[in-house]
Amino acid sequence: MSSEQPLGSVIQGSLSQGIEVRLHADVSVEDMRVGKFLVIQGMRSRFFCLLTDVTLGTSSPRILTNPPHPNDDFLREVLAGGGTYGTIELAPMLMFTPDPQTPAFLNTEQQNDQNTSLASFQPNSNSEDQLLPVKTIPSHFSQVYDANERDFRIVFGSEDDTQRKNFNVGQPLDMDVPVCLNLDRFVERSNGIFGKSGTGKSFLTRLLLSGIIRKKAAVNLMFDMHSEYGWEAIQEGQGVNTVKGLRQLFPGQVEIYTLDPDATKRRGIKDAQELYLSYDQIEIEDLRLVRYNLGLSDASIDNANILASEFGRSWITQLLNMTNEEIKEFCETKQGHMGS
Repeated sequence: MSSEQPLGSVIQGSLSQGIEVRLHADVSVEDMRVGKFLVIQGMRSRFFCLLTDVTLGTSSPRILTNPPHPNDDFLREVLAGGGTYGTIELAPMLMFTPDPQTPAFLNTEQQNDQNTSLASFQPNSNSEDQLLPVKTIPSHFSQVYDANERDFRIVFGSEDDTQRKNFNVGQPLDMDVPVCLNLDRFVERSNGIFGKSGTGKSFLTRLLLSGIIRKKAAVNLMFDMHSEYGWEAIQEGQGVNTVKGLRQLFPGQVEIYTLDPDATKRRGIKDAQELYLSYDQIEIEDLRLVRYNLGLSDASIDNANILASEFGRSWITQLLNMTNEEIKEFCETKQGHMGS
């Protein structure tokens, strides 16, 4: 299917509920899949949309009560696009207005004279188009097209852009077009990756971390509780196949630290450095966060506060060096609890 072929026309919709598009007769409803990227060419703006639903419709209930015979291809073709049709629901995500002076944006009369499509953009990685949040919707009968490479470059950028640290994170299922992420903007905010078990959360996280390291967008401190990112890990959904970890991909830029060197060596991780924490670095709030894991009661936290008030940052060292008699005397003097 050519990217310049109109797929359908806008028939109704709203900004909050989405836009309904009726497919043209020569467009198969089976080519429309949820998650597909489409664009709507309005009078002044171009709307970048996500396909959210596909439905079937008929112009008369009589067609449903007396459908054509399964072998009657001729009648089905006669009804297609008129008596029977497909509709899709689109959610507008972004809008942009191309420069009217460029060949990429021509008015309707010019398009008709030149027998070209309003959706035909020439690839241009140095686009000056400004992306805007969707605050309106296209008019009735605006034409809908497949998103092309030019649209993806405007929305997602490209890796060859020297002014931005764009990183290719993948491709749409039905297109050979890179989808890039602006890492400079990505590392400015808090981000989370969510999904069901086995959907590839760890793989995507490893990919994003690789991009950040490769593009030198930021420095990361990772708490790898399940050893999924530092060294090789089992590839999700692929049996016993493994994928390289960040240390193997970037040996000169990634360091691994461990609290359990023996377990780390058993897993085959090389060059891991043992991490030590000084007793003076442990604060009361640290204990409060892991109190349930350590089985500490409220009285234990209260005693820790009393010790910290008396001995300062060296309270743990002082406690370990105290004898039972000294602990008993301390509890009696400072109103601590001996049992905790």
